[in-house]
Amino acid sequence: MIKRFFLARSTVLTLIILVLGAVVVGYLFPQRFLLSPAGMDRWALDHPFLATLSRTLALDHVYTSPWFAVLLALFMVSLLFSTWEQFTRALRLTREGGGGGKSLVLACAPETVAAAAGRLGYLRVRSDGDSIRLVKNPWGYWGNVLLHLGIVAAVAASLVILLYEKRGSIDLLEGEVHGAGDPWTRQDMGLLAGTFALPEAVRLDRVVPEFWPNGNLKQLTTDFTFIGADGRHSPYSMHVNKTIRHSGIRVFQGKSFGRAFYVGFQDANGAWQGDIFMVDSRFTGDDTPFKDFTVPWTSATIRAKYYPDSDRRAPVGDNPLLLLQLVKAGKVVEELSLTAGASGTLGGHPVTLVKSEWWGGIIFIDTTGMEGIFFAFLVIALGGGMSYLSPPRELLAVKEGKGCRLAWRAPRFAELYREEFERICRECLPADEAAGGDRVPDGGHRG
Repeated sequence: MIKRFFLARSTVLTLIILVLGAVVVGYLFPQRFLLSPAGMDRWALDHPFLATLSRTLALDHVYTSPWFAVLLALFMVSLLFSTWEQFTRALRLTREGGGGGKSLVLACAPETVAAAAGRLGYLRVRSDGDSIRLVKNPWGYWGNVLLHLGIVAAVAASLVILLYEKRGSIDLLEGEVHGAGDPWTRQDMGLLAGTFALPEAVRLDRVVPEFWPNGNLKQLTTDFTFIGADGRHSPYSMHVNKTIRHSGIRVFQGKSFGRAFYVGFQDANGAWQGDIFMVDSRFTGDDTPFKDFTVPWTSATIRAKYYPDSDRRAPVGDNPLLLLQLVKAGKVVEELSLTAGASGTLGGHPVTLVKSEWWGGIIFIDTTGMEGIFFAFLVIALGGGMSYLSPPRELLAVKEGKGCRLAWRAPRFAELYREEFERICRECLPADEAAGGDRVPDGGHRG
């Protein structure tokens, strides 16, 4: 009953649709690992109903959610039953053959047919006196088994990754060090992953963005260094689409980067306090979005964005202009623009922009089971090759009177290999041809 349920066409199609639907949901709903907390909060404010739905159903971390793990497990069970069916079928075909196909009566002994077929690569798999069964590429029967096994291995490896993968990302200033046990800016953990800590401290050395004249990003280079407990330094440089491995951890360049503005504020007691506004690099002119910040000297929200150049028009420049807004109850009550070294007043407090520099993000992933994915694709490729590049061909020679009846069958691409069967026939004399007649096929062909 259970086996029939998991092998039912409706069950298989439903599981496939649900898995594909989960992928679509993961694309449509922002994933908390890929978006900053401020970005998630902003999306939640813009879409309150969808945000509630996302939190309730874990749609903000689809691939590490319990329901996606259950879905993959059910899909794997269905594949296991299907693989067993393919195994029993391949075993039966290997032992007994599929039957049917072209049939001719030839004026020669079965051994003569076996010799002619053997010269074309047919292997004798059974002989019981009056009949001989030969198969070319008998391993081709097992291609579908390997295909199914490869898919099972891929799903199983994906399930292991889903349960045990650890992801963490950090946003660092140039020269800033992230300790081995320091908290992550963002993290996404598998259901059974436990904690995730770097084996060594990491320091961001330099962020070098390159822009096209229209302001679009051309290239982003991030230089960083792992610092061991013994003081050993391991420097690396990476850019988009480059992966680095260090102590079993894969390192990727984060999507986020921008300018860090060092701003000094004078509080009510006359003391100066320093704040750092790490603003994302997203220049779209006056439509560039603001980023929200909270500071200890005011209950109001500080919103910040910057222009690459002080003229507010150039998409690329060396003198960035910081724009600060003081927001109370959702309304902008005051605004201040500053370049490096300039001062002004915001909310009654003197403000100075000391300097600005680049900041960047780095992603760290500790994955268990990725080797299984590559192994699965190898098995799938092997199974596909066996099925389509070396399909089996069956030949059965049964003694009949003074000659023998020859049956040939190709489960796949029969028309392509028909000439092979005709060549075997030409090397053997049909019984009716010895009497002066024409060779007459007995039975149809089923491919």
